[in-house]
Amino acid sequence: MVAYADMSPLELGAIRRACGFCSLNELCWRMELAPADLDRLQTMVVRAGPLAAGTYLFRTGDPFTAIYAVRSGCIKSHSIDASGHELVHGFHFRGEVLGFDAVYPDHHRCNALLLESSSLCVIPYRDVARLGAKFQSLHDGILRLMGREFSKQLMFAEGRSATQRIANFLLDMQTRLNPAGAVTHEFTLPMSREDISNYLCITPETLSRLLAKLQNMGLIEVDRRHIFVVEPIRLGLIARSIN
Repeated sequence: MVAYADMSPLELGAIRRACGFCSLNELCWRMELAPADLDRLQTMVVRAGPLAAGTYLFRTGDPFTAIYAVRSGCIKSHSIDASGHELVHGFHFRGEVLGFDAVYPDHHRCNALLLESSSLCVIPYRDVARLGAKFQSLHDGILRLMGREFSKQLMFAEGRSATQRIANFLLDMQTRLNPAGAVTHEFTLPMSREDISNYLCITPETLSRLLAKLQNMGLIEVDRRHIFVVEPIRLGLIARSIN
């Protein structure tokens, strides 16, 4: 393996661009790290996959060992309540991170299921945390990532109306499913309508009815899992409405 300290600026630049989409980029490429420490951080990262759809990355109760950055594909985090109903906590796409649910109490409180064939970077959390104890900015970066992941859950709070939640979800998917910097209003959802309804805390029937309503209003076009956002500004007004 070639050490980063021995690479030319051109080689380092190529690798950094390849990782530029990832949320962990701010951890893996801390500019203030010495070359030897950068090597140490990079060698902690294990690249896994592609893993087949239907594979569990971890299950409820599994011990906490690592955080995961999605390089490709889609992963659903979910749990089962006492009545056997599935609760979908989130969907994780290219460049996003999961696994922070287990930082406390040191085991996973949900399942992580691959909805598509996916590739990941696996980062042993304790190794990174020990290195973070040496560098305050690395430690702060870990905390920022944790806060960012948890804050996403607030976007779909139950206090919002079902229509607002759906509008927010569609706009969120439009951003997250398209390449960085791309300006496009269409995308294909990798998850089922049942997954979406569980995530938004509504029934599948309500989801279908409100998608049809938004389509009849001329705001979106729906063809099974393919979505085209015709009027993103108007859809955004609905998402932000306080009524």
